[in-house]
Parts: sequence; C-alpha cells; structure tokens
Amino acid sequence: MWQAVPLTPRTTIAALWCVAALTGGCRAVTTDAGAPAATADVEHLKLVVPSQSHSMADVGFHWTNLWFAGQQGNWPLALFYFNEARQHIQWTIQIRPIRKDPEGRDVDLAAIFQAVDASTFAAVKIAIELKNSAQFATAYKGALEGCYSCHKSSGKPYLRPIVPTAPAQTIIDFNPAPATAP
Repeated sequence: MWQAVPLTPRTTIAALWCVAALTGGCRAVTTDAGAPAATADVEHLKLVVPSQSHSMADVGFHWTNLWFAGQQGNWPLALFYFNEARQHIQWTIQIRPIRKDPEGRDVDLAAIFQAVDASTFAAVKIAIELKNSAQFATAYKGALEGCYSCHKSSGKPYLRPIVPTAPAQTIIDFNPAPATAP
C-alpha cells in the first residue's frame, strides 16, 4: 500500500536520485574536487529550485479566486481554492523555511504560518463550511492581515495583499449554479 510522503526539497532530491538509480542514470564518477557526482547533482538541484516568489504567485492566484468563489456563494469552489492556497503556502515554506530579515536575523516562516493558519485561516475555513457570506468577507480580510504580518516579518512590508477587484482566472465560472449548454 502506498503512503503519501510530504513533498520537500529533500524528498524531491531523493526521488530524483532513486529514478536516476533505477534507470541507470547514476554513475560512479567524481567531480574535479573528488566529491561524488551525486553530491554535485544535489547541489545543482538546490540551485534550480524555484524561488518563493513562484509559489507565492500561485498562492495569490488561488487566494484571489477564493474571494470571487466566496462572493458568489460557490462554497465547494471556495473550499478548493482555500485548500490550494494553503498547500502552496506550505510549498513556499518548504522551499525556504527560514528567511533573513533586513538586519540578517532568522525569520521562521513555518512558525508564522502556523499561527496564521490556526487563527485567521481557520476563520476563513469555518466561514466557508458555514456557507456564511458576511462571515467569509470578514474572515478573508482578516486573513489578508495575517498574510501581511508574515510579509512584514520577512522584511517585505511592500507586499501588501488587498481584496481583489478582478478574478485571477477568467475561464472559471464562479456561479454555483450548473452552466447550461451554449
């Protein structure tokens, strides 16, 4: 029986290494410095991991569409976007769990998100589950403040999330009623 393993940089590297080994992609060679080639491959993979801005762009996409799904009362779609946003924030934290603030101090993103997730994000999820539009709007705005607290702690106060004015995705119908055939 298969069991899900959290996707982290380490598990990704391990999975790539296993695939290479199974397909004969690994070879017993060394680099000029005498380090095994696998070590050089790991170092290369560390260099090509996307920055947090890539995964946070996904968060912005999902969080924006969450607003419009909630505004239309499409609660299954709102829950989908909420879960996707949370998952992509967790991916962001896996990419770089500790950031440096402008003064060079460590900022523990996992701890910050744990607090935001347990408070403002939990309020959004409860509003979605209750299908309460007014509560959703208030909780959504509160979650934006929670997000901003992380941005400020990370030395990025210029990243100020706001209530969106247009959907990030225009191909998705936010109306909860089934579409009729064109």
